[in-house]
Amino acid sequence: MGGVGSGWGRKPDSVDHVHDPQSGQITFRDGDESKQLVLPPPPSERVCRWCLGLLGGRIDACFNCEENAAALDGRLQQITAVSLYAKPGRLRDWLTFYKDDGEVLADAAAGRAIGAILRHFFVANEAWLTALCVDVAVVVPSTLRPPPHPLSVLLEREAVLPVELVPGLKRTTAELGHNRPNPSAFVVSEELIGKRILLLDDVYTSGARAQSAAFALREAGSTVVALCVVGRRYNLDYSADSAAVFGEQTAQPFNWIRE
Repeated sequence: MGGVGSGWGRKPDSVDHVHDPQSGQITFRDGDESKQLVLPPPPSERVCRWCLGLLGGRIDACFNCEENAAALDGRLQQITAVSLYAKPGRLRDWLTFYKDDGEVLADAAAGRAIGAILRHFFVANEAWLTALCVDVAVVVPSTLRPPPHPLSVLLEREAVLPVELVPGLKRTTAELGHNRPNPSAFVVSEELIGKRILLLDDVYTSGARAQSAAFALREAGSTVVALCVVGRRYNLDYSADSAAVFGEQTAQPFNWIRE
């Protein structure tokens, strides 16, 4: 796979934020990944078809998606999520602590968990990936953390991707943050122009970073065939609908297949 560097367990020079405390001791055994995942909901009168978040009374797109589209090119990249997650929870802890934050070094058990989830997901969705005709995969760079992104390091270490992983998307100094998309937030290398891209990220909340990255790739002449995230965050305190949808999906048998 393409050279995105090693750096597993390193201490970064700059980081996005300091993590909230973990829910409990972080552990992982083979098979735990299937027990902790929550099936993402289908689009509905409550669920946004673009980000799988809550519509909050809107029709086509939720507030965050409307804001992202308005700040970029009016378009949205629909996400494919492996799972929902909420805080507290074991998946939240795995997604948070597989990468270090400058004070807490990367947790080995969390890294094994995320690696197992991605391995299982890509094996289960081989037909879906084949149909997408992906040329290369690209990880959305962190807002502040210097490259390589921990997800890139993990993907190379675990060798779970069926396509080449390349580091052709880079952060600029333009402002970017939660609910603050920016069309100038990323630059694209020439090697990605004209390519069919599988865009990857570990978590999706407001979508500002991932949608800004998808915009940059489109503007450069690449085709983002899918935006795939490990965890789509749900804030259970946001609304009764948020807690209800998450509860309903938690009660559903988990299915790895995405179409």
